[in-house]
Amino acid sequence: MSNVPIKNVYNMLVYAFEVLKSKEYERLNREDCENIYDLLASLLLCGTQTLIKRGFLKNYVNQAEELTSIRGRVDIGNSIRRLSFHNAKAVCNFDEFNGNILFNQVLKATFLHLTRLPLKANIKRDVSRVLLYFNEIDAINISAVKWDVFVFNRNNAHYDTLLYFCRLICEDAIANQNKGSKEFRTLEDNLLPSLFEKFIFAFYKKHLPHSVSFQQQIKWKTENSELLPRMNADTTISSDEIRLIIDTKFYSKTLQSNRFSDNQTIISSNLYQIFAYVKNEASWLAEKAAKKSVGGMLLYPQVDEPLKRTYIIDDCHIFVKTVNLDQEFNKIKQELFDIYTGAENTLKFK
Repeated sequence: MSNVPIKNVYNMLVYAFEVLKSKEYERLNREDCENIYDLLASLLLCGTQTLIKRGFLKNYVNQAEELTSIRGRVDIGNSIRRLSFHNAKAVCNFDEFNGNILFNQVLKATFLHLTRLPLKANIKRDVSRVLLYFNEIDAINISAVKWDVFVFNRNNAHYDTLLYFCRLICEDAIANQNKGSKEFRTLEDNLLPSLFEKFIFAFYKKHLPHSVSFQQQIKWKTENSELLPRMNADTTISSDEIRLIIDTKFYSKTLQSNRFSDNQTIISSNLYQIFAYVKNEASWLAEKAAKKSVGGMLLYPQVDEPLKRTYIIDDCHIFVKTVNLDQEFNKIKQELFDIYTGAENTLKFK
């Protein structure tokens, strides 16, 4: 799906991340970005330049050094092994308040990786300049980073979006190290599916007057749900009359080929998944006597021809739709409005 224009990728990112609407990103020259690497590098540069002005996040970091005066706790064992006492020194363990912490180490590792990518000359120059501010930050192996260890709060929330960009770039670097394997994924493969999911939620959250939820859990309608997988809907839109569950999918091919014929069909697992969502959610609402029509939608980016289908399966309305991301962004917005309005009207009058 690399045919999605860079300007549309940027607009989707702006919807997905409110911070990109802030003043610090206004100076970004989107026309200067020829590919996703240029775009992510430019976004990371904008955010990091603001971070540098603000000051790196700091914390107490444990240090072990051989000193001539006592600081913190003396490490007797290491002092003896290194013969420090003979030289009127001692190995001391102490905490120092500095910026050499994992948040900043990941930023440095990402910028170092960017210097090895075929970026535009002016972007690569800016990357090299920013790296000068990381002289006192250790370089780490990006393949060893455990991304789930990061916990964000009001003190470090400004790192959240930056580390999201870092993760995309770093995971792409790891994939490139195994380029010969069947599991190889390009940066577009890593970025666009998750971005498409976040964009659809943020778009409807912003423009619809209804309740719009992200990753809402749907419970199985059973007395014993042990060992059953969790059902988390990408986007759920609720009004007084309807509930529409949207599951976004991002593939290079919208339909699957039938090995027994030349016919193409909707991808089986996608259809089973959205049907399970709708069937279980409708059962719970019926038990609560909630008078809402429940429907499910599989929403894909358009690959070749547009796909606009509506199915009624066991009294469940299932919509299969595509949106063309390779067009002017205002047309994308209008197409998303039309997709929702069509499903809403169908569910209201079923």
